[in-house]
Amino acid sequence: MKLALLTIGQSPRKDIIDDIGYLLKNVDYEEYGALDGLTKDYIDKYFSPKPGEDFYVTRLADGTEVRVSKKVIEKRVQEVINSIEEHIDLIVILCTGDFNVSSKKPILIPSKILIKVVETLSPRNLLVFVPAKGQEDMSYRRWSKVVDNVVIRSWSPYSDSIEKLKEISKNIGHVDLVVMDCIGYSTKHAKVVKDILEKPVLIPRVLTIAVATSMI
Repeated sequence: MKLALLTIGQSPRKDIIDDIGYLLKNVDYEEYGALDGLTKDYIDKYFSPKPGEDFYVTRLADGTEVRVSKKVIEKRVQEVINSIEEHIDLIVILCTGDFNVSSKKPILIPSKILIKVVETLSPRNLLVFVPAKGQEDMSYRRWSKVVDNVVIRSWSPYSDSIEKLKEISKNIGHVDLVVMDCIGYSTKHAKVVKDILEKPVLIPRVLTIAVATSMI
């Protein structure tokens, strides 16, 4: 079986593969990016969110952080799916956004996996990290349906410092569980938060790839 790793940014996602590539050992996979082949100027012109619009944060192949309109990138992701599904057995979306996409082949969407895991764990107090200011309302709409008490903080895995992550974590009150709600968050980032808060931390790249590889 062949696995497709589809980022909403550009491939390859060296940051992800270097971190959890061990989970993909002996797996036949290919990487795809919704922004592959596009210049930064083109992306800024046609994919940037309008004021007040929901957006996602991702990275380009050179590591540059970009923000993309939820509406526009979803359409682009569907186009990529249409172009690869004939020779792929399982598609993994490398983003925790809420995507309304379809395929002839199974698609794993990390946000759905995260939500189900959190529902199973039933925390009373949830801390959620998002990668950018301006995403708090979008995140709250999602997680307030699952947990009564939700605290949301922004920290970018692409452009913010580890020291800033430590400071944010040190100033959090009691929580039962932490969700780092972006595929860009690494095992290193999770360990920083876990060491400070001494609570379980969920990162979607590990959860999603573990589910994908268990299927193939």
